[in-house]
Amino acid sequence: MGSFSFEAPLPNSLVMTPKHIPAAYALSLILVLLLNTCSPSGSDTGAVWPGTMDTLATGEILVRNADVPFWAQPWQVEEVWRIGSNATDGPELFGRIGSLDVDAQGRVYVLDDQANEVRIFDAQGRHVRTFGRPGDGPGEFANVSAIDLSEAGEIWVMQMHKGHLAIFDTTGRYVRGKRSNQADMIRRPYLGGFDWAGRYNVMIPYIVDEEYSWALARFDQSLLPIDTIPVPRSPLPTRNFELNSNGTVMSMGVPFHGEFSWRYSPGGNLWTLLGDRYELAEITAAGTRLRTVTKDHKALPVTAEDRQEIGDNLEWFTAQGGEIDWTLIPTTKPAVESFFCDDEGNLWVRRRTDSSDDEGRLFDIFDAEGRFLGTLRLPFELLTSPEPVVREGILYGEITDASGGPAVVRARVVRP
Repeated sequence: MGSFSFEAPLPNSLVMTPKHIPAAYALSLILVLLLNTCSPSGSDTGAVWPGTMDTLATGEILVRNADVPFWAQPWQVEEVWRIGSNATDGPELFGRIGSLDVDAQGRVYVLDDQANEVRIFDAQGRHVRTFGRPGDGPGEFANVSAIDLSEAGEIWVMQMHKGHLAIFDTTGRYVRGKRSNQADMIRRPYLGGFDWAGRYNVMIPYIVDEEYSWALARFDQSLLPIDTIPVPRSPLPTRNFELNSNGTVMSMGVPFHGEFSWRYSPGGNLWTLLGDRYELAEITAAGTRLRTVTKDHKALPVTAEDRQEIGDNLEWFTAQGGEIDWTLIPTTKPAVESFFCDDEGNLWVRRRTDSSDDEGRLFDIFDAEGRFLGTLRLPFELLTSPEPVVREGILYGEITDASGGPAVVRARVVRP
């Protein structure tokens, strides 16, 4: 069994010099500047976009959006099929969906990290095969993190806790494995795997300025090292509830504070989202900010029901002696929760709502330049972890079925 040859993270910082920046990033920056004057990708109305776009002396682009849709007619999502049922003991019954991916033929690969197996379904939603089982041997899984499909059609399964990448052929036959230096570490959701540029990213821990952090060791599809880049970090101060029990410190993030997420961009960069400010930012691997995108929005109050739910969710924490400092909980909630990118570079930002009928169904859509196109309402609640996949107008993702169990959906994105 081989081992990864990591390029070690740089000491104290991971600031990249120009030689570390792939040529694609430089090209991407040029395209960003040129596209500044282009019309939005989601609209052919000829109408004037109700926002502003300014370029600073540094080259950063500031995009400010009004809470006004730009598209003439909203996009629609039409469900084609779904897989998942608590009424069967067959392969359609999922314990917990940890990751999913889709190949060029529309086959869906679902990682059930509770059953420790991968299930493959064809483009019509029919079960093809299942492989993997609990264990520590070749082809066996424990604490699986993510599943990805390589350009060669191989199935790459990362087991972060074991520090092991298992590689299978299209039939589910174990081919080979590689070790990494992340053993005994777990991060959920796991944001490594293949990016849109085809690089394979391995999340590795490191210490910077005496603080624990993460980096991405990046490889080509032959597992030759490319570089190591920092994982984007929230600019907001961390606020936690803490419990010190017998020398072990347990931390719980304060609800509705400092919500931050990031995703790969099809253009080769990264996007980040600050939920508190409703602020999106496109950055390079070196951390250079290319554009900042904001949108007008209404603040949602933290209600008495929200506070009751917080208490219920943290009951196990308080039962062990932890204390909730209610003064740390904000009076308003971030307007958005998370986001993902589709294959055209459009950003799907999941809205937070006080309506149970709209929970997980409302997504603000932005084009690749950050222009707000409008709000899309889905006919089902779509989770953003595991990350959905949108390719060639087809959406795949995890939903909750009528019985409350996990399910996978295939739906058509209709753009009038």
